[in-house]
Amino acid sequence: MSWDSLQTEVLAELGCPPWRQVWPAAMLPPDPFVVAQLAAAIGIAPELLLASGIALPDAEHLRDAAVKRALWPQLRRLKARR
Repeated sequence: MSWDSLQTEVLAELGCPPWRQVWPAAMLPPDPFVVAQLAAAIGIAPELLLASGIALPDAEHLRDAAVKRALWPQLRRLKARR
């Protein structure tokens, strides 16, 4: 459920901040755009990338340099195996 700014403010005043679920990057469902971009970057079909078992971050987490540093070696190994 989405809360508008007034509802969020009222809930905060009542001591009940709205619940927000945060998923670790490895548990997020992969964004189709991210899958397509990463697959194209290493020259494989998106279906093969999804079937590889590599935990793919969503687009927002790909902005994090540490996430990219952890992801690229896995993608290079996948490319080398094909």
